[in-house]
Amino acid sequence: MAKANEFKAAEKLTDYLNNANFSPAVMANVLTTEHTLYTQDRLMELVRYIIQYNSLRLKSEWDKGYTSEGLLLADALNDMIEAKYGAVDRNLTIKSLEETRVRDPKYIMDLDSF
Repeated sequence: MAKANEFKAAEKLTDYLNNANFSPAVMANVLTTEHTLYTQDRLMELVRYIIQYNSLRLKSEWDKGYTSEGLLLADALNDMIEAKYGAVDRNLTIKSLEETRVRDPKYIMDLDSF
């Protein structure tokens, strides 16, 4: 049975990430400067799912007595994403960004002002 494209891409990415000469910073630079916004949006969607799944994984690993810096970071980032956009429910609907936007009064302008 042939593997889906997602599995093939995940296996290739795993091979690249396990290579000591691979630079995530260079890959991030290439993806953000040489590809379209659609590609970048899809990449950020992938990152968000990775953060969400690793946050869930931290809870089970913590009970077993294991953890890692990456899992702790994912849990903190997931908390920040949920605080800004709201928790994703089973129907994958996200609260309106306008409803959850909080502005810090000590800043005159923020990124949304541009």
